[in-house]
Amino acid sequence: MSVRTTRDPSPFRSGLVHSALGAFSLTFILGSAGTTMHWFGDSSDASPNVRVALFDETPTDAPQLNPRLPGYQEAVGLAQTMPSEMTRSSASEEPNLGVEYVGAQRVSASVTSPPATKGVRINGKTVMPGQSLSQVSQMAEVSAATVSTDGAGLQTDLASILPESAPLVRNARPFSNPDNKPTVSIIVGGLGTNATRTRAAINDLPPEVTLSFAPTADNLRGWVRQARRAGHEVLIELPMEPYDFGRQRPHAQVMRVANTAEDNKQRLARMLAGTPGLVGVMNYQGAKFARDADAVDPIMAELSSKGLAMFEDGSLARSEFSNSAQKSRLAFGKATSAIDARPGADEIMQQLMLLESTARENGSALGTGTPFPVTFDILQEWLPTLEEKGIVIAPASHYAKQTLRSGQIRQASLDPQG
Repeated sequence: MSVRTTRDPSPFRSGLVHSALGAFSLTFILGSAGTTMHWFGDSSDASPNVRVALFDETPTDAPQLNPRLPGYQEAVGLAQTMPSEMTRSSASEEPNLGVEYVGAQRVSASVTSPPATKGVRINGKTVMPGQSLSQVSQMAEVSAATVSTDGAGLQTDLASILPESAPLVRNARPFSNPDNKPTVSIIVGGLGTNATRTRAAINDLPPEVTLSFAPTADNLRGWVRQARRAGHEVLIELPMEPYDFGRQRPHAQVMRVANTAEDNKQRLARMLAGTPGLVGVMNYQGAKFARDADAVDPIMAELSSKGLAMFEDGSLARSEFSNSAQKSRLAFGKATSAIDARPGADEIMQQLMLLESTARENGSALGTGTPFPVTFDILQEWLPTLEEKGIVIAPASHYAKQTLRSGQIRQASLDPQG
C-alpha cells in the first residue's frame, strides 16, 4: 500500500498565486470604474475649467478684495451701487477710446470719466491699477523732456559742444527733420555671434536702424565695416556686472563694482580700441553695476570726454546712468521699450504701437530689439508704415543728441492711465 506524505505549500508558489489574483482584481475594479465614468460621467468635470470674462458679463457680486488694502470700502460700495446692465454701443461700431490725435498733439474727447480708483502704496509710492512699481519708480526719476527735433537747430547747438572729430558727430548717419515730425529710433543688439542673423540685420533692415554688436563677436571689426558700408550706425555693448555674476562665464573686460575706477576705465579703453567707427555704446546686463553711482560716474565721464553716446537697453529696473550722464554732459538715451522681450508676434506689435504713441506724445521714442527672425519680419513690415502715420525713422544718434541740446536726459515716461 502506498503512503502519501502531506507537505506544506510552497511560499513562492503561494506568493505568485496571490499576486496574480490581486493584480487581476485591481485591474477589474479600475477597468469597471473607468468604463462607468466614461459612459455615465460628465466630460466637463474631467479637467480644471477657467472661465474668462471679456466684455459680455456683468459683475453680480462685490469684488473679492483684501479688506486690508486701501480703497476696499470704496470699491465694495461702488460694486453694490453698480447697475445690473451697462449701456453699450452695438458690436458693429468701433469703440470710442476718447482720444484723438491731431498732428503730434493728443486731444482728449468729451467722455465721462470713471470713478477715481485709489492705488496701493508700495515703498512710499502709489501704484495704480495697470502700473508696476518699476514703472512708477522710473517715472519719478526723470520726467520726459519735450524737445524740438529740428535738424538744423540741433546741429547748430552741437557745434558748440562737440567738435567735428567727435565719433558721435563724425560717424553718425546724416539726418534732418525740417517738418519737426515725431521720430522713432530702433537699435537691434546682440549682433555678431550668429553670422546668418547678423548678415540679415545688415542687409535686410533699413539703414536708419542702428546696429549694436556683442563684445564676444567673431571678426568684430569686419562686421562693423560691413554695417557702416550699408549705411547703419554702429554701437558696441559694454559688459557690466549683473547680480548673478559668476553663474556664466563672464567677459574678460566686464566692468565690476569692486574694481577701481581706473581699472574699469582701462577695460573700457580696450573695448573701444578694438572697434573703430562707433557712435556710442550700450549696456550688456549690468543690473548691479548700473545702481552704483561711484562705479558709473567715471565711465560716463570717460565716454563724454571721448565724444561718444551711451544708450540703456531698457532691461534695467533702476540705474544711475541717466543721472550720471546728465552730470557728465553725455549724450544719453534710454529705450522706451524692449520690443521683443517676449518674442511673440502679437507682443512685438504691442510694443511697436507703444513706440508710436510715445513718439507722438514726447516727440521721439527709442526701442531695442534682438536678432530674432520674427523681429526682423515684423520690423520690415512695420517700418515702411510710419511715413503715412506722420512719423519719421531716425538713427539712434539723433535720439541721444537731443540730450545735449536740451540739457535733459532722453528717457521714456509713460502714464498707463492715459
